[in-house]
Amino acid sequence: MAVWQIQLLGGLRATHGNSVIAQFPSRPIAMLLARLALQPQRRYAREELIELLWPDVELDVGRNRLRQVLSTLRRLLEPPDVPPYSVLIADRQTIALTADAISCDVVEFEQLLRKGAIAQALDCYRGDLLPGFLDEWVEDERMRLTALYERALARGGVAAEKARIQEAPPPPTDAASETVAEHGPQVRSLPSYVSVFFGRESDKRRVLDALAQHRLVTLSGLGGFGKTRLAVESARMASGFDAVAFVALSECSDADLIADSIRSALRMQASQEDALAQLCAFLTEQDVLLVLDNFEQLVDDGTRVVLDLLERLPRLRCLVTSRRVLDVPGEHVLAIDPLPVPQASMDAAEAAATPSLALFIDRARGARADFALTDDNRPALIELCRALEGLPLAIEIAASRIRSYSPSEMCKALADRFDLLTRQGQRGARYGRHMSLQTTIEWSWHLLSEAQQRFFAALSVFRGGWTAAAVESVCETGDARWQLEALVSASLLRAGADESGVMRFSMLETLREFAQERLDTGARDLRTRHRAYFLQVAREAAIADSSIVEREFPNLKQALITAVEDAEPAYALDLAVTLRPYWEAHGTLPDELRLLKHAVASCQNDEPGLHAGLNLLAQLTLTAGDTEQARGYAQRAVHEARDQPVRRAAALVSLARVNWERDQHDKAIAGSLDEALALAAAARVTEVEADALRVKATIALKHGSMHADYGAANALFERAEALYRQIDEPRWSHRVLLQRVGCLTGLKRYDEARQLLAKCEQYFAKLNSVADLIAVANMTGYLESGQEHWREAVAAGRRCVQLAWD
Repeated sequence: MAVWQIQLLGGLRATHGNSVIAQFPSRPIAMLLARLALQPQRRYAREELIELLWPDVELDVGRNRLRQVLSTLRRLLEPPDVPPYSVLIADRQTIALTADAISCDVVEFEQLLRKGAIAQALDCYRGDLLPGFLDEWVEDERMRLTALYERALARGGVAAEKARIQEAPPPPTDAASETVAEHGPQVRSLPSYVSVFFGRESDKRRVLDALAQHRLVTLSGLGGFGKTRLAVESARMASGFDAVAFVALSECSDADLIADSIRSALRMQASQEDALAQLCAFLTEQDVLLVLDNFEQLVDDGTRVVLDLLERLPRLRCLVTSRRVLDVPGEHVLAIDPLPVPQASMDAAEAAATPSLALFIDRARGARADFALTDDNRPALIELCRALEGLPLAIEIAASRIRSYSPSEMCKALADRFDLLTRQGQRGARYGRHMSLQTTIEWSWHLLSEAQQRFFAALSVFRGGWTAAAVESVCETGDARWQLEALVSASLLRAGADESGVMRFSMLETLREFAQERLDTGARDLRTRHRAYFLQVAREAAIADSSIVEREFPNLKQALITAVEDAEPAYALDLAVTLRPYWEAHGTLPDELRLLKHAVASCQNDEPGLHAGLNLLAQLTLTAGDTEQARGYAQRAVHEARDQPVRRAAALVSLARVNWERDQHDKAIAGSLDEALALAAAARVTEVEADALRVKATIALKHGSMHADYGAANALFERAEALYRQIDEPRWSHRVLLQRVGCLTGLKRYDEARQLLAKCEQYFAKLNSVADLIAVANMTGYLESGQEHWREAVAAGRRCVQLAWD
């Protein structure tokens, strides 16, 4: 199958899958492609092509120009998803296209004529060869092909040409009662687009299926989601209708004018009769599909017109695009989502096939024809499409600015996304409310009441997703569900049940930034209530269900951020300590560590929670690999504990662990742990006693593989495990159990080790604790290698790497 389809008749155009090149970087590049495509089986001498493209230049100059043109053409025809040198063949003497890699409409036209398939040949002939190119060889070839076309018509193609002409829509008539069927051919009044349509095949099927079952179908979604294009392309594919008409309503603000707009779309002449009555007479007993586009500003009063038409015309179907649902009986709503975005792990070919990136590449080539996806720009393009959240309008505007921004520069510029995502110059003004992302969102904003605007702005305090209960508490409103439902209907929020069956709401980051800019003076109070609510969520989740923390982590992290920004370090440390189990299971990101460090640095020495925060930060920075900084936090924790035995015991355990990571021969480590054990036992603080035993056991186990005391370590781990079970700490009891697998393996008690390992894996898999599952995979490899099961050991190692990579 050909990699590229080259069109020369009616204009130069190259198509590869969803990629279309209609503008080329320079005229010589376009001419070279056209010449090679006309005879793809021929190898052209370089000197012949130089004479063809630059007739009067010196040969050395021509050779240099040809090399540059050839290099650019190769980048265009062989993007990352096409194997190198598979389309364009060049050696020191000749240049050609690989015949199997391309198809050309001129070649197809002549082949059809030779076969006697006149009608098909005429259909292939879309227009003159390369209109606008006046080169002598082009004009000669154009005249030859025109002559072939005219002879084909004379030899029997006239009937086919007449049939083509008859497909045009009939002229309007004065008789209002004349039906569509009396016109003969179908009336199809739909916009045509030059650009390629991306990534909506499944949505088109959904639309067609819905139209087959429902008479009123509404495509809802934020402005710039591509609702109009989806509706048009779906209507184009719809069959069984006597008439299909597109009714543009974006400039219509009076419901009484809807019928007039529909009448114009059907090419009916106005009469003295009421427009609605005229429509009903015109469309009686006909199967008609009306695409009512941009209906949102007409929802309040315009729905009665739609319902009246549907009631009086039982064979009418309406496909509506609107940012607000009509909310009437019989309406079937299809919420349109953004385009899928590429994943960071995708290679160039996989990423290029993702609709959002395919759209960006296509539109970027419209602005800069030599633009291509490369291994160098792939990470930035993936990051960009993800940051743009798959919004077609945002992607198209960003792509239009490829002349002055590289993809990586665009990613940085998105810090002020509304400035970047604005069409520039006089051309941009032609797009009206789609001129910029901000004007598109403002249109939806102005459709809200003042109370809804305030409510929508308040929701910007949330991150990720949230529940109605959270909104009632944070926003202090008793009718949260009604207000949330209204914003979902306005396509400003998305809603869906989570795995526990609770409805959660969310908004795009683009909308959240817009809403946040419109928060009034009550913003700080909102943040305070948000922090209080989610601190309580974290505390309850630590007792009841740790999966809640994972689900609510974006909000919990935001609470941590605002605590630091609002100079509430004690709150930040309180929340951080509550989140300790989550971070131990999933690790911390650098920005999260920076927040904790800032909170600790801002705390007074007598601040509640400072000591626990220091211990936590010592362990997290140690895990992050910064042993010196971890030691500093642990030493400060010991100092701040002063004469408080419980705090001192916890701090000594942290310091012992850090010191052992720094220097396994430090003799002070054992003394610190013994003191911690004595203090914890005396104060009956079981958790700290268990922690001290666990660290002591770890040292016994890992004090050099040649000197590991597996028996002593196993005994210490058993004591620690019993204590963790006593205080109902199942996560830590299973972590200690996993360490015992290592001890039992060292003691060659493999069956016991395997039983404990299975128990640990089952528990951590249920929690989906990634860090612990990595440890399980690592321990599995150790056990299997201990029994010389090398294949299983390698598989476990790969599993460990895969989990860490993912």
